[in-house]
Order: sequence, then C-alpha cells, then structure tokens
Amino acid sequence: MVERMERTMPTTAVRDAASSRRFQPGQAVVGRVERVEETETGERAALVRAGGQLVRARLEAPLAVGRLYLFEIHERQGTMYWKAIPLSEPALAPSGEEAVRRWQKAWKLPDAALPVLRQALKAGAAATKEEIAALTEAVKETGQPDAAEDVLAHLFRRRLPFSSAVFRALWAAKTGVPLAEGLGKLKAAMAALSAHPAALELIRAMEKFLSPPLSAYETAVRLLLLREEEAETARALLARLGLAPLPEDRRLALREAVQCRRFADIIRQLGLTDEEAFLERWTALDAAYQSGALPAAEAKLWAAARATRDPALSLFCWLRRAAVRLGLEDEAALVRVGTIEDLPSAPSLKRLLFRFLHESGGSEGAKRAAEAILDQLDGMAIAAGGDGPIEHVWISFPLPLGGRSSDFAVCWQGRRKQGGPLDADYNRIVCCLTLEELGEVIVDMRVQRRIVHISIFHDDPRLAVAAARMAPLVKERFQAHGYALSGIDVKTARSAPPPPSVFLFADSCSEVDCQA
Repeated sequence: MVERMERTMPTTAVRDAASSRRFQPGQAVVGRVERVEETETGERAALVRAGGQLVRARLEAPLAVGRLYLFEIHERQGTMYWKAIPLSEPALAPSGEEAVRRWQKAWKLPDAALPVLRQALKAGAAATKEEIAALTEAVKETGQPDAAEDVLAHLFRRRLPFSSAVFRALWAAKTGVPLAEGLGKLKAAMAALSAHPAALELIRAMEKFLSPPLSAYETAVRLLLLREEEAETARALLARLGLAPLPEDRRLALREAVQCRRFADIIRQLGLTDEEAFLERWTALDAAYQSGALPAAEAKLWAAARATRDPALSLFCWLRRAAVRLGLEDEAALVRVGTIEDLPSAPSLKRLLFRFLHESGGSEGAKRAAEAILDQLDGMAIAAGGDGPIEHVWISFPLPLGGRSSDFAVCWQGRRKQGGPLDADYNRIVCCLTLEELGEVIVDMRVQRRIVHISIFHDDPRLAVAAARMAPLVKERFQAHGYALSGIDVKTARSAPPPPSVFLFADSCSEVDCQA
C-alpha cells in the first residue's frame, strides 16, 4: 500500500514558477528533492525539480534528498501548498516505471492509464487527475496503447492542452487513411444528398481537390506568349479567363521567367488578383471546349494551349495554396480578422465540412467520414509548432498525378528566424508520395548553410539512373535560387526515415543544424 503523506509546504519559485502560472491548483507534478538547506531565519527549505523548473519550498515536514515525489498542488487562502506522495524508496535510486506504478496506485487509476502517466512523468508535465483520466479513455479507444505513446509523448513534450480532443486529432493525423481516400469515401457517402445546398457545395469542393485543373496556368502562359498571327483568337480566350494581353516589356519578362522556370516570377507577371476566380473561369472555358460550344478557331487554339506533359507551374501554384484550401490556417485567420464573415470569401474545405455537419442532416456514414477528415485537418494544424529550438510544419493533401489522386505528404523541420519567418538556410524536409507505377517514394532533403543534399528511398534500380540524369538540371535550379546541391543519392526503402505522418512523432529525427 502506498504511503500517503499529508505533509504540505508553501512554495516560492527559484525560476518564478508562480508568476508564470505554470503550476495550478488541482494539478499534480512529479518532482525530485535536489537539496535541503537552512534559511537565515532557521527554517528548512528544499529545492525541488518539478516539471522542468526548480522550485524552492519551505518545509513543514522532512523530505528525503534524491527521493521522487508526486506533488499534488492545492491552494489555501491565496497560498499554494504541495502535498507530497513518495514515488520511490528512500535508500534506492528512483525507477521511472516504479514511480509510474506508484502514481497509478495513489490515484487509483486503471492499467490503461500507464502509457499516459509514463509520458507525463518523462515530460515533467503538470496535469490534473481529470485530464489523465480523459486521455486514458482516448488511448483505450485506439486499441493500440503502444503506438499511442508516441502521440502522448508529442502532446506532453510540446505542452499542448492535455485534452482528449487534442489527442484524438493528433492520432487521426498520424494513423488516418490518406486524405484522398477519405474524401473519396465521403463523396460516395454523400451521393444521395446532392440536393442539399451544403452537401452540393462540399461535393464541388471535393471534386476540385481530387481533380484540380493542372494545366490552367500553363494554358494562360501559352496564350500570352503566342505569335502575332494568333493574337486575335488568343485575345478572345484570354478575355474569357479574365486576362488581357501583356505589354511588350512584361511579355519579355514572362518569357524569360518561363525559360528559367522561375515560377514565382511567372505568377507575378500574370497579375492574377483572384486565383480562385481565374480557376473557375478556366474550368468553365474548358467545359465549353469539351462540349463543343467554342467557335472552331478558339477550340483549335485552346486544345493546343492546354496540352501539356509538364504541369509543374500548376503544381507549384496548387502546393502554394494547399494549406489555405484545406483550412489549416482558418483559426489563425479568424484571430486576425475577428469574425467568420471577414474570412476570405472562398470557403476552405474545413469550413465546408463544418457547414455540412451542422446544416445538411446527412446520413451517419457521411457524418462519420466528414468528422474523420476534420480530425485529420485539426491534427495537422495542432502538430505544427515548436519543440525546443526546432519547429515543425506538416501537411498532407491529395495530389492528382497520372491516373489517380494520392496524398502528397511533407514534413518541414527547422528553426524560425527572429521575427517569425522560416529559416530556409537550415532545415530538413521529408516528403512522401505514392505514384501509380512506383508505389510509395520517400524523399529526404537536408539543407545546411544553403547546401542541399537529397536522398530518395526506393528499391527500383531505375531511379538511380534517372537521378543521375536529372542531377545537373536540379543543380542548376537550386543555383538559380542561391543554393548549392551537394548530391542526390538513391537508397533502399528499408533505410528510409519514417513517412511524414510518423516522422513528426519520432524521437531524435531532426538532424537540423541550428547554428547561426
């Protein structure tokens, strides 16, 4: 039976824990007594390391130096008191697992709570019994307590809210089906609901995600750069797209940007003030072409302009706005503008999912599929942020390549410069994409002092030949942006880093040089 000690002590923080409000009444934290000393007034005080902070405590009862205690935090008449429950024997070095078991018994928690307590202890987290119990229930729901410990470790280490909702979102992001597959399931479940406005709007948005116009920007560029003899027909098509012919200086600048594949410069020369409206016009114009509604001259020119085997520019634009389209920035945008009505007019996938759940009255299957996608989106947004000096950004979204749409997942890991922007000179980027012929391919790119090394992980021997052939072009593209390519290598799949959805939760995976 665990000995319960009714010893209490008012505390003052060596590192100002009280003013930081790190420790709150109702919480408990595991701490070790590091030193006992006598004050100038003759009172005995202890230095307790708890939750990553050193706290000075005036003792009203003796505590053993080196002993591990569970400190339950109480407040009486404005004074914080810590009640100590020993988690290790006085004469023995404290064992982490033994301390976890004693904590479990002290709070009368089931064995299912052990993964939660274990990770809370490792992180030095201050949590309430109610928070531990809620996380325990969420872990039980997964049926995979061992796998859930990685997510719990991430949650406690990052000091995210200790709530079951946060855990479920992170778990869904780590273990959920690819977003392309989830959207396909939701679309199938919503087939009978297309008459409802909220369902219809969501179906259209999902179709855009699964089948975006991947030659839209290439088409616009070709029309703007056509020869003089085709200018009149091109002008008619450009007007349908909301564009106008460029003056000669901008036309020359656009041609140079295309030749050098400077995609950001190309977009600036196009001068699109509303990219979503442009894509809507392109889709309508392409539908008119497909149905035979265009005049013969326009149809012929459109067919030639839209034919491309290299949709890199459109992919660049799609990747650039993927987070906004998914809704991963909705909460941050809402903080900036204040009300939902002031958010950008083009609704994100997340907002459309919320609207569908609250307005459509759809089937249970459709609601479950929508909620699963929302959990994944929330998990991606929550997972982004700092872990000590290293920060993470992680995103996964459907990318149509070849004959099907699969998820493109990327995890960026690095530091932020002072003032907020990501540091492009020191980082690591791990990408994963499932291709129609090759299957899963993982790419690991490390950047140190603007020197780039790329590793491709796959077992197909043809990739090494293709990488060697493409290396000079890749090196040239990096040089155009001020980077040096040190090399591209192809390694076996078994030596690959974890895919982005797992990489984020893995320990010691940064390998990012954080020197100034």
